[in-house]
Amino acid sequence: AALAHSWAALPGTPSVCVFVCMRRSISRLSRSSKSERSSTSGDPFAAAPVRGPSPRGPLTRTVSRFSADPDRAHDKKVAGLPIDPAVTAAKLSLRRLRDAVDTTASFYSKYAERKRGAASGNLPLLLPDLAEWSRHEAFCGDEESRRALHTCAAQLAAIDDLLAAEHEAIGRAAAGLRGEARRLCEEGLDAVCAFELALRDASAASEAATKALRRGAAAGEAAKADGRKAAALKDEKRRQAAQAAAQRAQERSDADVVQAEGAVRRAEELLARLASDAQPAALRAAAEARQRAEDGPVASAAEGLRDAYGCFALGAARVLRGCQLPSGYCPTAKRKAPKETGARFASYVVQWTLAKRRGKAAAALLDEFAKSGLEALLSPPGEEAALELLAARCESEEAARRLRAVPLAEEAQAEAARGCGQCHSACVALSAACGEFRLLLKEWVASADEYEKREKARRGLAAKRDAAQAEVGKLSAAAEGAGAAGKSGGAAEKARAALEKKRGELARLSGEVADKAAANEAIAADLEAFAAGMAGGGGRSVRRLVCAPLRECVVAYAALCAT
Repeated sequence: AALAHSWAALPGTPSVCVFVCMRRSISRLSRSSKSERSSTSGDPFAAAPVRGPSPRGPLTRTVSRFSADPDRAHDKKVAGLPIDPAVTAAKLSLRRLRDAVDTTASFYSKYAERKRGAASGNLPLLLPDLAEWSRHEAFCGDEESRRALHTCAAQLAAIDDLLAAEHEAIGRAAAGLRGEARRLCEEGLDAVCAFELALRDASAASEAATKALRRGAAAGEAAKADGRKAAALKDEKRRQAAQAAAQRAQERSDADVVQAEGAVRRAEELLARLASDAQPAALRAAAEARQRAEDGPVASAAEGLRDAYGCFALGAARVLRGCQLPSGYCPTAKRKAPKETGARFASYVVQWTLAKRRGKAAAALLDEFAKSGLEALLSPPGEEAALELLAARCESEEAARRLRAVPLAEEAQAEAARGCGQCHSACVALSAACGEFRLLLKEWVASADEYEKREKARRGLAAKRDAAQAEVGKLSAAAEGAGAAGKSGGAAEKARAALEKKRGELARLSGEVADKAAANEAIAADLEAFAAGMAGGGGRSVRRLVCAPLRECVVAYAALCAT
């Protein structure tokens, strides 16, 4: 105890060391009492042993559903002790701060470590299929629409990179809370709990010494009574033996009383030093640990969160202006492009089928993104309540102010809500535009297929026409040969009738072939005009049908992220 008192006078000495030294001195006191009792075995007035303290090392609050709560276990050890309410208040306040730090750190860690998907709310807006389509050799738009599609898709990819960086920064802020802030809270709690355990041990030693003193006094009174009984004996031999035994018992009780009085005096002195020196040191250590936790890692975590959100917003604004785009962005699509055949408009069919597939994939991503909820993507739901809980547990006004400054202000929240609505509407409009684009292309792919069927039928009729032409030539030669040979009129008439019939069939086939050819050429002209329009800038162009709504969607999304 004297060494602990001298350590407490040294500047910079950790308070925990002082408390540990005091507890060790109390343990040595109890061990010395135990050794003295063993030397006087059988003495009914020996002091009761003092329980040794249970170790409570720092940062041992790993609580599972299968283990007891360390806080509850410690409170059970010191229950019933005359502990100053200021010490209890400091302990409970640090526990509340530590628990709030744990809750906030877990809140942000879960948000930063979410898996990607609509279920977790971590589904950023990405359209890689449109980027791959714009770089494909079978792209059906012009160069301007190609560049516009790729730029918009690259902007979405750049915002996704910014979002990943923001989540990493949030994870680092949560790690700072879970690590350094919690360690400082535990350091202050260790100082307070060490003092309480030292007080418990000193109180137990004082109680044991007081009981030993009472036992020694009672033994002395019993020895005096035995002496009076011995003096009343008539047999001199028995009287002398009884008086000698009573005298020895009296001497032992006197020695025990002296020893117990010394133990009581030492225990009272130790309790007085604990109250005068150790308790203020414990309160100072708790206050210093709290101040370092709040002004250090807690305030730094608040600034880290603000910086993470601010960097993301500034980066999204730069992306919206066309800066910070990823170089060489060319993702691959899951569904392969169709293969070209030998048909006349096979290249158009390949282009339009590819466009249909990429539009369908983009619409599916847009629909899933619109259902996921934009609020959960940009900030964790319930963030304001989580930070308010931690701010309410902080005694530092600066730390509380920084924590409360992390969420958006009321005006910014209203602006963000409007931005979420506009972005959702733009995503729905783009998905609808992709659907209409697919239906339009499906119609023209069907028209190209119809042209191939009609052309196949025309070629079949042309083959019949050619066969009829050959038959007409043969029949004409046969009729001329019959007339030159002077055959009977019946045979020559029959040959001329067959020739006329075949000529009528040839004329009919020729007319049908010409009609089908004209109809097919009209379809072909429409297909060529549609293909040219897709690559132009008119109402049926890729630029108008896809690029324009895509640009509106990207602008709305980037503007929301820049809030």
